[in-house]
This record gives sequence, C-alpha cells and structure tokens, in this order.
Amino acid sequence: MRSLLILGATGSIGRSTLDVVRAHPGRLRIAGLVARNNAPALAEAAREFNPDCIAVAEPGSADALRQALGALPCRVFSGDDGVRQCVASC
Repeated sequence: MRSLLILGATGSIGRSTLDVVRAHPGRLRIAGLVARNNAPALAEAAREFNPDCIAVAEPGSADALRQALGALPCRVFSGDDGVRQCVASC
C-alpha cells in the first residue's frame, strides 16, 4: 500500500486526489493532509481518511481545526513550521 501526503488537500487538485484514493481502497492510504486555511473541509477529509497528521498553514485556523476534529487521534500542526513538521513526519 502506498502512503500519500496531500498538500493543498482542500483545493481542486487535492479534492481530485482524494477521489482517486477513494477509487482505490487498499492500494492508497492518506498519511497526511495539509491545507492553507479551510479548517472545516480539512477536518472532514481527516475524519474520512484518518491520516497520521494534518496541518493548516494559517495559524489562525488551528483552533477551528482542532474543534472540528473532536477526538480524532492524529497530530495537528499549524503555521509554516507546522506544515514542515507534518511533511517531515510523513
């Protein structure tokens, strides 16, 4: 199984990539998701794909992301450094 980290997960290319992952269960796994600031869409994708880590580049969106995730067991990063940490950990 291949693991993927999707940068720009809430944009059009990221959403299309998630569609490809949905079409190939058992072959592709989402290890990490990164978005600029769309916390609700990022949280929705995280709940569906259960990645190891997620990151939101806009630090002001981090609290909304954490609230939207609830008890989902994944690491949450924010800001530019957080994006780098998520990428490095995947």
